[in-house]
Amino acid sequence: MKLNDSITTYDIAEALQGEQGKFEVTSPTGERYFVTCHPGHSISSIEWAGSEPNLQPFLVRKVAQPVTSSEGRKRSAAA
Repeated sequence: MKLNDSITTYDIAEALQGEQGKFEVTSPTGERYFVTCHPGHSISSIEWAGSEPNLQPFLVRKVAQPVTSSEGRKRSAAA
């Protein structure tokens, strides 16, 4: 995804597979989470914890790109 792109998805792990950077995830109930994705790492499992089935999609927006600092470590840089 490009910076500030937004998508809707029922499966966050699948939507962010192979992505890098920081993402804002908004649940169907309006709760906001930040998810940071690194190369070579994946989300192995995310399960809906609500009592009702998840019938509405999550909104996922890329809020920062990964950048390499002078020490060679990666960090996120917002737009």
